[in-house]
Amino acid sequence: MSRTLVWDAAPGETRCLVLEHGAPVELHLIRSVAEPQRARAGSQHNARLVSRLGNGRGLIKLDSGEEALLHPVPQMAEGAALSVIITRESLPEPGQWKRALARPADGDAPPPLAGLPAHLAEVDEVICAAPLPLPPALAHIPHRIDMALVAEADIDVLVEAARTGLIDFPGGTLSIERTRAMTMIDVDGSLAPLALNCAAAAAIGRALRLFQITGPIGIDFVGMASKADRQAVDAALGAALAPLGPLERTALNGFGFAQIIRPRTGPCVPEQLCGTTPGRLSIESQALALLREAARSTGIGPRTLTARPVVIDLLRRWTDVVAEVERWTGAPLNLVSDAGVQGYGHVHVTPA
Repeated sequence: MSRTLVWDAAPGETRCLVLEHGAPVELHLIRSVAEPQRARAGSQHNARLVSRLGNGRGLIKLDSGEEALLHPVPQMAEGAALSVIITRESLPEPGQWKRALARPADGDAPPPLAGLPAHLAEVDEVICAAPLPLPPALAHIPHRIDMALVAEADIDVLVEAARTGLIDFPGGTLSIERTRAMTMIDVDGSLAPLALNCAAAAAIGRALRLFQITGPIGIDFVGMASKADRQAVDAALGAALAPLGPLERTALNGFGFAQIIRPRTGPCVPEQLCGTTPGRLSIESQALALLREAARSTGIGPRTLTARPVVIDLLRRWTDVVAEVERWTGAPLNLVSDAGVQGYGHVHVTPA
């Protein structure tokens, strides 16, 4: 199988897209900045036991100040110090953040791979948009600079689909919506119910892998009266989910509903983009989008970034990333706060 990794780097965020035989199968967002700062899955931290919560769980505070839930809790007094390993990162739910999960450390844990999933190194080639250094895990893989191929991958379109949750497939559309309880997927389209549901099953498998959607997932297929038709859709769904690894799922019931549970260690792409506001880019994502636009810009003289005060305030705290954009463009970055600006803001540069 031909596997290519499209490495689309920008200050503060690298977008990685895995292609199999030219088709996009996995999108990853690797961010060097985060608001708030969050411990990554697999990382080891010094912590303090704040309180016992019962059922073998406890509340701890990491050395970074972040709170997490510990399970199991060792025999120790409240206030005692311990070393822990993060098993699941803090997750954004609609309107709130869910605490990270941790376990007591039983030895030295390997450091996280700078946010890079290990299997991304299992590709045949890396395509970059610019001659920038790659992480050590990718250094041994053949790579080349091909701005046209990176542009052709059209990662912007995939990012927008992850934000809106609307994914078209031949004959229909998936509508993916995050709730506090689970991710809900609704199927709609113009095909006959059996054909529509079978096509949707294949699209669901692709979407879950593409955006790393994990945890509890509910699927509302179009209702079908025939038990044989429901079994056919159930088989199609099973085949579509086979490449995703370990999971649990229910059979399609008489109302056309099925549930999947996938293990999760961190936020999916829609959660990274929108945080606690499903369907809308988080302040962090808006700031990163402006920085990417500025880094891509061509022209002469300063780049002026205009955005809402909350976005500009965040950018002013990201001094290292702003300085990196200035190095990329060879020009200073001016940050302008405007409460009436439309969208997430805009970048102005004098044409060459």
